[in-house]
Amino acid sequence: MFIRAHLSRVSEPRQSLSAKQRCGRASTGMGHPRFLIVSRPARPDIASGGTVWRLLGANNRHLGQSQEIFRDAASCRVAIEEFQHRVDQGRTTICSMEQGQLWLWRLELDGRTVAHSARGYRRQRECQYNLARFLAGARSAADTARGGVG
Repeated sequence: MFIRAHLSRVSEPRQSLSAKQRCGRASTGMGHPRFLIVSRPARPDIASGGTVWRLLGANNRHLGQSQEIFRDAASCRVAIEEFQHRVDQGRTTICSMEQGQLWLWRLELDGRTVAHSARGYRRQRECQYNLARFLAGARSAADTARGGVG
């Protein structure tokens, strides 16, 4: 009861604001999930440079990233476009690692892992929830990229 009352009080002023007034999101495009191309990814198993894509949520949280390392930004963009068109055809898998201490998810297309979780989760339900957020974000980013509503 307290939480609902608190949330409604917090959200009331936001409803009266125009889209441009809300943190400048309307003008910057920061209100939707989006793909980010990253050079020299921060992964310990990669000694040389390369490029990966990351999917960021509307709040800039890292939702997931590509499994493949691309040679340049152009090939990464092509992979993003293909992924956007085929995200609903993917097969998801949730697995545990480190003797069940952490849970990870991955997304496969044509038997090949194309995306994976950005980190391990302590609870399986957290992993499932974040996989759902990734899929929703990928669909929304795809709709935004095609000119739809995200």
